[in-house]
Amino acid sequence: MAAPFPVTDLLGPWHRAARALGASPDHGTEHRSGVGGRTLSGPVTYRGVPAWLRVAGAARRGGRLWDGPLLAEAVLDERVPRPALLAEHAWDGGTTGTVFQAHLWEHLTGHEVSPTPDLSSPARVPDVWWKELRTALDRLRSASAERTRPRSHTPGFLERVPRYLPELAGTDLTVPAWETSHGDLHWANLTTGPLTLLDWEGWGPAPVGYDAAVLHTYALPVPESAARVRAEFADVLECRAGRFAQLLIAAEVIQAAERDDLHARLLPHVRQRVGELLTR
Repeated sequence: MAAPFPVTDLLGPWHRAARALGASPDHGTEHRSGVGGRTLSGPVTYRGVPAWLRVAGAARRGGRLWDGPLLAEAVLDERVPRPALLAEHAWDGGTTGTVFQAHLWEHLTGHEVSPTPDLSSPARVPDVWWKELRTALDRLRSASAERTRPRSHTPGFLERVPRYLPELAGTDLTVPAWETSHGDLHWANLTTGPLTLLDWEGWGPAPVGYDAAVLHTYALPVPESAARVRAEFADVLECRAGRFAQLLIAAEVIQAAERDDLHARLLPHVRQRVGELLTR
């Protein structure tokens, strides 16, 4: 989870990116800030059609999050439902010490399942949506990403997990297996009518079951939806690798709870889930 970047610092860069890409901002529409304020997004018109412009600030060029969208466009199966990348633009922020990157995406016809990564009410999606999501993730898992993308969790993070989950001190925290994953599969990154997977910055090799574990974790405030995730991904979540993945995302939430409200409100649900996993 990236360190916070103040959203007020991205208003100017967002408009600069629109001008550079030849896109016209849609007036009267509020921009959307990403988790921690590291990104800012909003609707534009590009070559006469609706589009979506997203700008991110970073400390340097390159890296896993920087390269993700372009590589997803080049490498992944087009049958994995995601928005088409129309254009990209990057520039240095000069004396600010920040670099900026803009992505211009096609505007989607569907709507986000949730306005926030976590759920505050049951996910209103049809039964076929769950089947389509499972198919999309199966296709994603079949993609080879080891040569093009770094792994989602470094050895350093794995070593720090007991800091957030002391119950795991002295436990073997070797990842059981890796697979190609979206890497940030929360409810604001999914649309319905039709299904689309958004935000491809962090895709690549992740622990087996990590996508389902993330989806389940961010559904915990709504037991009805959490139970549906467990039912749909029972084979993934209930195996050893899936339980390990759930503990990893739990450690991430506990770490992030110190710095943002989203993860602070997830914290009690996550601690309860950790207890359930460790008593098995």
